[in-house]
Amino acid sequence: DYIPTRFGSTDESLIDLEQSAAADPENDALQYELAGAYYQARRFDDAWDQFRTINAYRSAIEADPEIADAERAVQAAPSSKETHFKLGTAWARARLLEPAEIAFQQAIALESQYVDAHANLGVVYYQMGRLSDALSEYDAALATDPNDADVHYNKGAVYVQQALQASPPDEAVLTQGLQEIQRALEINPDLAQAHFSLGVIYAMRGQAQEAIVEFQKFLELDDDSDPQATTAAQTYLNQLGQ
Repeated sequence: DYIPTRFGSTDESLIDLEQSAAADPENDALQYELAGAYYQARRFDDAWDQFRTINAYRSAIEADPEIADAERAVQAAPSSKETHFKLGTAWARARLLEPAEIAFQQAIALESQYVDAHANLGVVYYQMGRLSDALSEYDAALATDPNDADVHYNKGAVYVQQALQASPPDEAVLTQGLQEIQRALEINPDLAQAHFSLGVIYAMRGQAQEAIVEFQKFLELDDDSDPQATTAAQTYLNQLGQ
């Protein structure tokens, strides 16, 4: 159950990476890459030490002791997809996106149809701004579970983001986003954030009444987990005359 590494399989390639990282110790991207290579080679002590050379990582560890617990779990059970997934989730929660990418990739290498790992990796890619990669992961998740409302919503959100990168917004891509979000609500009508996103799309398109309905539904379901969305929905409703 060896997990192949994207950094190459030869000692020479790892040595080259070690030399590059040593020559540029302030380059966090290189330090993360070396730590990831150790991780994928199951040299976990080296991986943890290397991660801790990065200020942001040390700060995250100090703020969240569960990360160190998750590291130890991976080291104790490196062939368990769940341990890699849990560590990736802890890293993603701490906004350690580069390590989270590696951990979710390892979970998927152990189980190619691991829906939650594909979905979480998609979120990581979205947060990195790698929108095409995010879509690929969401598609992989939906190939196994086509009725996952959250994944349909996340996929729709990627399309919306892509549409907004054009000026004016790309209507064809925006429609793809609309369809994915509507599909999410067909599966789970109580998905609050999906109602908010639909409201935004309708408001952008000048469909005031449809937007009002969606923002009102969002506020009915709102659990205050996203105060910015709550404020934005109320602002939209005020602007729309409600």
